[in-house]
Amino acid sequence: MGQERAAPDGIEHRHHRLPAPLRRPKLASLIVTTAILGCALLGLAGGGPSPTHVVETSAVRFEVTTAAVLRSGLFYETRVRITPHRPFADLVLGIEPSLWKDMTVNSTIPGAEKESFGKGMFRMSFGPAPAGEPIELKFDGQINPPLFGGNAGRMALFDGEAQVAGLSLRTKVLP
Repeated sequence: MGQERAAPDGIEHRHHRLPAPLRRPKLASLIVTTAILGCALLGLAGGGPSPTHVVETSAVRFEVTTAAVLRSGLFYETRVRITPHRPFADLVLGIEPSLWKDMTVNSTIPGAEKESFGKGMFRMSFGPAPAGEPIELKFDGQINPPLFGGNAGRMALFDGEAQVAGLSLRTKVLP
């Protein structure tokens, strides 16, 4: 015990030492590391609270809370709150396909009574809606690997075929 073993032939003490540039941290590497961590902490790389987009008309208050910046492969949540100011015969949520291109929607809670596609939108019919009773919807989705840059599109509310409100949304997607 306590004895040093001889190194194999051809191996000298200098081979065990790190090269000079790796022995001392350089100012440049410290600045780059700090910048990367700072961007992540500020939410510039995704994450952070999701903004709520609101439009209010005489017929309805329409709120959509969804992430503004996501990373490829992440799961995300979109929450929709609809508060009718008057009764709706058939409350329909319309979503342009461009908003969810290369995204997978894993679940919608509650599910629509009827789903269809028409007039350039996916349409989810929730049936009659009384005035003053908020309706909460939750979509869980995932960013598919081919999506880079982001998506933009509209969500709109209809009473049957008549549009009563609409929002333009954008999601930035980072690798």
